[in-house]
Amino acid sequence: MLLEMALGEQDLLKIQSAFPDLRTELRGGKVIVMSPSGFVSERVVTSLCSRLNTWVEGRSLGHVVGSSGGFVLPNGDIVGPDVAYVSRERLPVAPRSFARVVPDLATEVMSPSDRISDVQEKLAMLRGQGVRTVALVDPDEHTVAIDSEGDAPRVLGDAEFIEFHAVLPGWSMAVSDLWPKDLSA
Repeated sequence: MLLEMALGEQDLLKIQSAFPDLRTELRGGKVIVMSPSGFVSERVVTSLCSRLNTWVEGRSLGHVVGSSGGFVLPNGDIVGPDVAYVSRERLPVAPRSFARVVPDLATEVMSPSDRISDVQEKLAMLRGQGVRTVALVDPDEHTVAIDSEGDAPRVLGDAEFIEFHAVLPGWSMAVSDLWPKDLSA
């Protein structure tokens, strides 16, 4: 007999307490354990997160967080996008625990261990839960795919600029600026 049990927020917190070095999410009642993302992927996350955070904080627009800043979604899932933004109107005070709000922007950066179908499924779920803009960054292909309310989905290359008009009008960054520079010279 196979017995399946849906897990909840308290279960996730217990698992995180027991295994603090693991990055976990709760999706569909199941705990998802994610491996480290790899150096280049994390470098891309850091670059995007720092640029967004500097711009957002300078204008007191809201909060930018990395993958450890969890969000409790309306469907009960608890996720930590690689980079997320939530406006201060939707989250005026940063909570000590998970934010019980849908982020305005969720970005995932492909890592060597990721399967594209899994990442696309997560981003589609996030859009379905009300995230206004999702982005998928692929360091291997040097592309950024953006799906934003009010716009047709688009894929950007190195010669183009990332813009999140629906959630952060006025912010932009060259796609080429995401990638680590060779420091050996």
